[in-house]
Amino acid sequence: MDERARIRINLAQRELEIEGPRDFVESYGERLERLLAALGGPAPAAASSPADSPEDSFGAFISHLPASATDVDRMLAAGYWVQRRSGDECFATAEASRRLVEHGFKVGNPSQCVKQAQLAKRVFVHQRGRYRVSQQGRQYLRQLMGRVVEA
Repeated sequence: MDERARIRINLAQRELEIEGPRDFVESYGERLERLLAALGGPAPAAASSPADSPEDSFGAFISHLPASATDVDRMLAAGYWVQRRSGDECFATAEASRRLVEHGFKVGNPSQCVKQAQLAKRVFVHQRGRYRVSQQGRQYLRQLMGRVVEA
């Protein structure tokens, strides 16, 4: 049986994931390095403002979560990010979940995650199907993620 291997690339952090037999995965290593070097551009830390490139800025933002973050933490962070960019300063579960999926995070039950955040008073219902991250939720995210979250 072949030994399995994985290469993971997050474009915001210049990462991509390839998984399979070790020989197959290793055959892509050098080509991927050349591709990433050819893409050039600013390093993730020097990326443009969040409004300039929403996809990259979400990837950079979510990368501030610690490895120990739970699905509830990820949904809260994604909700906060969506809320900051929406006209009504709110987020819907589907919007936040979609951002996570686009960046390779699979959340088992997004609605349940929002409910748990709501029980912890980190999220509240603004109107049917629209939520807001509370001040307590922002403080919690700031503890997890640092200064990328406004106080």
